[in-house]
Amino acid sequence: MPEVFRKILSPVYFDETSQEALEYARHFARQNNGSVSLLHIVPTDEFHLLRRVYEPEKGGGADPDWAEKISREKLHTLAQEHLKDTQYEILTRLNSDPAAGILEAQKDTAADLVVMATHGRTGLAHLILGSVAEKVVRETSGPVFISRHGERLSEPRSFEKILVPVDITEQSGTALSHARQIAEQYAATVYPLHVVPAADSDLLLRDVYRASPEAPADHVYAEKIAQQKLDELARTYLAGVQTRTELHVSDDPGRTIIETEKSIGADLLVMATHGLSGMFHLLLRSLTEKMMREAGCPVLALHQ
Repeated sequence: MPEVFRKILSPVYFDETSQEALEYARHFARQNNGSVSLLHIVPTDEFHLLRRVYEPEKGGGADPDWAEKISREKLHTLAQEHLKDTQYEILTRLNSDPAAGILEAQKDTAADLVVMATHGRTGLAHLILGSVAEKVVRETSGPVFISRHGERLSEPRSFEKILVPVDITEQSGTALSHARQIAEQYAATVYPLHVVPAADSDLLLRDVYRASPEAPADHVYAEKIAQQKLDELARTYLAGVQTRTELHVSDDPGRTIIETEKSIGADLLVMATHGLSGMFHLLLRSLTEKMMREAGCPVLALHQ
């Protein structure tokens, strides 16, 4: 990963997703001679304090101090199992809002990257982890790496194919620049992807697809301009790494991103959620959250 990712914050939920998150956190720290802050947010409400993982039967019931003590013991055990030969620290926070606790810890540790895993289970745990990750991505100012497999990995696979969905403006530079840094480290190929809207009404909303503000919707022209701008972005931000542009026309950009990810066998999705205001900002954010839920590979979510 880029050298700026040296302080890794790894929140864990004490389920099977924790193992994969820690393996990735360890991987990133070792790649950059960095360190891992291993974090658990201890709940304050009785319902969650009675989770079996806190061993409430030994501590007299829903006791946050007892839960924090047990959490620190379990964090030390996880660190010994997954962070060998890696510098780390153990952190706990008492907070009724897990996402708020993670964001607070991110600021306190000045973390360069938050590493989270969201989809190791279905049902309640899936909903909790997914909503927490989405809130962290929405409210943080830093990069968040999301893995959704929930499988224990002895060593995360290398990132050989990096897919970067982009808007064809200069706002795409953040995602492409990070993708280039990752590609340089892993000798990877970067696939910049742009999805041209299929509907005439959507084409007319953006001047970039039109010869002039008064021009009618023209899909042939829109595709031509989109390809030119995609190639220009690749030359500007991806110089020195292998690049293959992907251009598609679709009325469902989320579905198209997933289909492209599968067809090229992507190992990583890099997406920037900010940089545009109004409708297009919301579209990018919603697409990022959809990829966090549905993509078959990890997602690196960035803010402009």
